[in-house]
Amino acid sequence: MKKLILVVIMMASFSTFGASLPKERIQNALGVLQELTQTEDSGSFIELLSKSNGIVIYPEMVKAALGFGGQFGEGFLLKRAEDGRWYGPLFLKLYGISYGFQAGVQKSGLVFVIMNEKGIEGFLGNNVTLGGSASISAGPTGKTLSADTDYKLEAAIYSYSVSNGIFAGVSLGGSIIRQDSDTNREYYGLSLTPQEIIEKEAIGDDINELINFLESLIVRLN
Repeated sequence: MKKLILVVIMMASFSTFGASLPKERIQNALGVLQELTQTEDSGSFIELLSKSNGIVIYPEMVKAALGFGGQFGEGFLLKRAEDGRWYGPLFLKLYGISYGFQAGVQKSGLVFVIMNEKGIEGFLGNNVTLGGSASISAGPTGKTLSADTDYKLEAAIYSYSVSNGIFAGVSLGGSIIRQDSDTNREYYGLSLTPQEIIEKEAIGDDINELINFLESLIVRLN
């Protein structure tokens, strides 16, 4: 029990003192995507992205463990419309606790590919548990998706972890998503609801480079 309390305190410390500026978070997210797509097994990720309704990127997930483990990350959601335009960003936080033998502190990037509207809706609430109303699975890796599998019907969300050049699908079911209200207010200059934010087209110098990179990945498949 003492170990669990210690991990929770460590996570609270990260969330209090590790807050990133909105533009810094967006720039770091671009770095994570660039690292992810440089791997030979990223073809399946890019195919999923081309079929997706959006993406969530946590540029830096911090995992701390002492028997029990906890993790914390600051990220954002971009919604993708049928016409290819992107909306947001909606800034988010993620919290999680894991069990089993583990020790130390580790940092990694985390990416969610959202395959339908139900998956998008799962990120619009506060204190939402991943894998609750919308299914979440470790993302497939490989040069291409399996030709006989319709991934869009199997899960609402696929998740990937990127750490030191290693790219893999990872299961994040049970983690808690919260709105990063302070960062959303800082970025937009006023208080907006999550629904209002994802109805705003993503434009501006800070986000354009990231969106252009996402679009360049999708164009590869055409």
